[in-house]
Amino acid sequence: MLYISDRITGFIERCRTVGVDWAIFSALYALFFPTEKKKDYNVTLRTDNRYWLGITVIENEQKLSVERSKEHVLKLASTLRKQSAEHDVDQIVFFGPSPKMMKCYVSVLHFVFDDCSKSHDWRELIDHVKSTSNTIRIIHRRDSIC
Repeated sequence: MLYISDRITGFIERCRTVGVDWAIFSALYALFFPTEKKKDYNVTLRTDNRYWLGITVIENEQKLSVERSKEHVLKLASTLRKQSAEHDVDQIVFFGPSPKMMKCYVSVLHFVFDDCSKSHDWRELIDHVKSTSNTIRIIHRRDSIC
């Protein structure tokens, strides 16, 4: 079963409580909306500054090459753009309790919604998103949703 951690279920419950739409940002499916059914998968993003945008892709416990990681991220970005248009997404509130875990995912969002292909360190990324993004908001606590 996909996305059954306390972190994710708590996020979903908070969104329901405050009455906001939600989706999960998946390393394979891009936005994963609650009405969709997807197969289990073993793909994740990790931060690695030697890779394009500082993102490496881990598939079935194996780190993809620099080239294959970039191809995957570009395909993910394309899917994310398409889904955002289809679902009229005008704001992304990204929740994640760990900056280390979040950086690679926020980097993809920043690339897609802010048209920035620069690899930032964590603090610079947060500052850049806060100063330039009209779409992305980053939170570290569920009660900050709405």
